[in-house]
Amino acid sequence: MKRVVKCVFCLWVTFLLTNAPLTASAQQESAPASGAENAAAEAGKEKKDLGEWWLRNPLTYDPVPEEFLYHIEATYDWSRQTGNFTNDKHDLSALVSLRKKIFSYNLRYSFDKRNASKPYSPPYQDDNKDLRKSTKHEIHNDFRMALTNRMIAALGMFWLKDDYIKIQNRYTYYGGLGYTVFRHPRLKIDVFGALGYEELDHTDEYHENFLKMQDWGETSDVKYYDRGTVVSSLIYLHEQARAYLLPGVALNQGIDYYRDIDDSDIYRWKLNVGLDIMIMEHIFASLTYEEKYDNSPESVMGIRKRDTSIGAGVKISF
Repeated sequence: MKRVVKCVFCLWVTFLLTNAPLTASAQQESAPASGAENAAAEAGKEKKDLGEWWLRNPLTYDPVPEEFLYHIEATYDWSRQTGNFTNDKHDLSALVSLRKKIFSYNLRYSFDKRNASKPYSPPYQDDNKDLRKSTKHEIHNDFRMALTNRMIAALGMFWLKDDYIKIQNRYTYYGGLGYTVFRHPRLKIDVFGALGYEELDHTDEYHENFLKMQDWGETSDVKYYDRGTVVSSLIYLHEQARAYLLPGVALNQGIDYYRDIDDSDIYRWKLNVGLDIMIMEHIFASLTYEEKYDNSPESVMGIRKRDTSIGAGVKISF
């Protein structure tokens, strides 16, 4: 987690340095001859509605907005199923976007908590047996610079901690280029490609389970076990689309794909599809579907490669 904080701090410093204000002398030299005329001109300007600027390349505006822009949104959904078994699922995600001229910084956080249980067999059916208790944290932060009105350059980092699949820390660093392949008032499609570097550490429980399997002579199927940090180089690809179906209704879709450069059998991908329905200004109903697939040859924990989830909740955006 300390490494995440350091990375966020470094990207923040980069963002602030690239958008540092002019010195007093420089401001004086660039100021118009008459301050009163400038103030009057500014007062006469109406504030331009930039729309969903955090989803647009800054160079698509003419002129490029000079002011400091910020955007915050948060989504929460909760589902509960009862009967023969009880299942509680909580999902929270948040986004902070900052922009100054052609430079943008995005910080995303997601939290997932699941509790599943079922009654014991009679005569203890009034008590529940835990089937799954898991907590997942994920942070993604990136720094972007617009190169043209369709192309960007970006540096970023992912951090994941997931106690269900026994990942203590997974750091993924990347750098690459993005391009807007289709741009229309009702549909926008972006793609991004990057080279990356990843460090993976499993939990102590993961290693303890391996030792148990080793004692039982059941580790012949475990081809890639490493007690320390697993380091790899990878290719990271991303595609994102947003379509405006009706006034106040937007469809979102995104795919993330990671492949190990040295071993093509090690890859994973994540698909997201969501619908935002405006209830009132800044408040939306949110419907989401997520599917993940990890082809890493992991057999210590017996984790399934595919995982899906469906959610419905509330989104606040301003």
